[in-house]
Amino acid sequence: MLKYTNGIIIEKSDLLRGRKLLLFCKNIGLCWFFYPYKIKNLNLDTLNLISFQIKKNKDYMFISQYRVINYYEKIRRSFNKKIIVQTVFEIIKKTVPENQKENKLYNIIISFIDYLEKTDNNESIFKNFNKLLVLLIEEIGYTIRPTENIMESICKIEKLIGIEIHSKSLLSEILTNEKVQAR
Repeated sequence: MLKYTNGIIIEKSDLLRGRKLLLFCKNIGLCWFFYPYKIKNLNLDTLNLISFQIKKNKDYMFISQYRVINYYEKIRRSFNKKIIVQTVFEIIKKTVPENQKENKLYNIIISFIDYLEKTDNNESIFKNFNKLLVLLIEEIGYTIRPTENIMESICKIEKLIGIEIHSKSLLSEILTNEKVQAR
């Protein structure tokens, strides 16, 4: 069975003959794929938005052909933006069930990442990131009261869902640095 879809690479790990990639896909949701080394252009990396062909073999899914839609270079060059995306990916990995169609959530995430790629206004970025956190939780089925404080939102998410967000300390650091620079 061959099928085409779009997805963003959330995590990758090396295997003996290829890579195992965790993608958040348009019509599939969160799913693991194998990516054999025999495919040309091995520069698939976390945060690449790709269009790809899925080949299913027994219980495993493979990427047989792909095309990178966006490398998100501006995000990769910004420490603050990378931490924000890392936090979003961590929340997705810990809250979204695998192999469950999540088109609305996928569209929200891709729209936010596209916004990050185009925007350089940190105040606006942090405000919209906080809005995204509330939207993510609502899409998962929970409700939190919107707050101005991103760290407060993160703590509410951790408590509500029972997860630990490891990128929280880095996020706290960049938010503190932003406040110091704003003075």
